[in-house]
Amino acid sequence: MNAESIKPVRILLVDDSPEFLEASERFLSPNPKIIIVGKAVSGKDALRLVEETKPDLVLLDIAMPGMNGLEAAREIKNRTHPPLVVMLTLYDNPEYRTAAGDIRVDGFIPKSDFGTALLPMIQALVSKMSPHHHGEETNMKKILIVDDSSTMRRMVRAALHGIPQTGFLEAENGLAAIEIISLEPVSLMVLDLNMPDMHGLEVLKFLKDHQKYHDIPVIVLTTRGDDTSRDAALSGGASLYVTKPFDPRMLKHEARNLIDREVSDD
Repeated sequence: MNAESIKPVRILLVDDSPEFLEASERFLSPNPKIIIVGKAVSGKDALRLVEETKPDLVLLDIAMPGMNGLEAAREIKNRTHPPLVVMLTLYDNPEYRTAAGDIRVDGFIPKSDFGTALLPMIQALVSKMSPHHHGEETNMKKILIVDDSSTMRRMVRAALHGIPQTGFLEAENGLAAIEIISLEPVSLMVLDLNMPDMHGLEVLKFLKDHQKYHDIPVIVLTTRGDDTSRDAALSGGASLYVTKPFDPRMLKHEARNLIDREVSDD
């Protein structure tokens, strides 16, 4: 979680496996922007704790005895001012995804992707709800930094810090980036090329192939200085190609120009 000035998100964990609950708490608790407000082992317990703890977000397993997660999610979402709900499951099948979509839950994550997809999704969802819950400006522009190096992501954030009316989102790989843009409007993407799971050029192609994301400006930031990579990125739709190590002042100047251009085109 990296959005500055956002209060910690209060999360309720729901799973019939005590071991998974403990592992989830160990994974999330070190993050200073997350507070675990409770743990439930059944759908009925979840409904009670939602009422008692008033969480911002419920991480809810689907396959549970008695009241399953989908049934619990439906009751939670029918409440006045319901929390965000993200479904977790070992069984990623179309039927579950369709049922979750019908309930209008806020996210769906297979447990196999828990370690890589959960934090980016929480970040995107909290940023999405923050204007209502935390009083942020509704016209805040978001810069998504996509790089498998946490050190590089911090360097880019530091370089771009101070651009007016902007906040930051981060993704450690291309798949996480696509998950984020599906949930959160993004005004600029700073994109590495060499990443696990999905190469930066594949992410760029995905953006340009989809009308919803086609106009997001992309700065490719990479160690690859060869002409082949540069030509592939620029011909693929990148707005700018920058090699590492980069000049922070130049990057900030170019990023601000692209965001200003995106605003003027709205």
